[in-house]
Amino acid sequence: MKAIYIILVSVLLGAVGQIAFKIGAMRIPEAGPLLDKAMAAWPIGAGLVLYGISTLLWIYALRSVELSYAYPLISLGYVLVFMASYFLFHESIGPLRLGGMALILSGIILVAKS
Repeated sequence: MKAIYIILVSVLLGAVGQIAFKIGAMRIPEAGPLLDKAMAAWPIGAGLVLYGISTLLWIYALRSVELSYAYPLISLGYVLVFMASYFLFHESIGPLRLGGMALILSGIILVAKS
């Protein structure tokens, strides 16, 4: 049971890393010195650190959990990024995307109950 929490933290950190990548990408100026661009895009570096920690936790969790159980739970990251895209970046979400997210959530629930 402990491994599931490690997997969930790993997925959460991966999703936050993706959000940091987006924020960093939005901050990169079109022109100017490379140093200015790098300093403006510091969230990209933060995202890489979060991805690294997420990967280490993932590897640790895989020591005690079947891959066929753990891997589908990564899909929860898609759902988290989807929600963050709507609330943080005000991206539009149509009915097809909502339907896709519902299918992903259904799959996560089925795997988690197995």
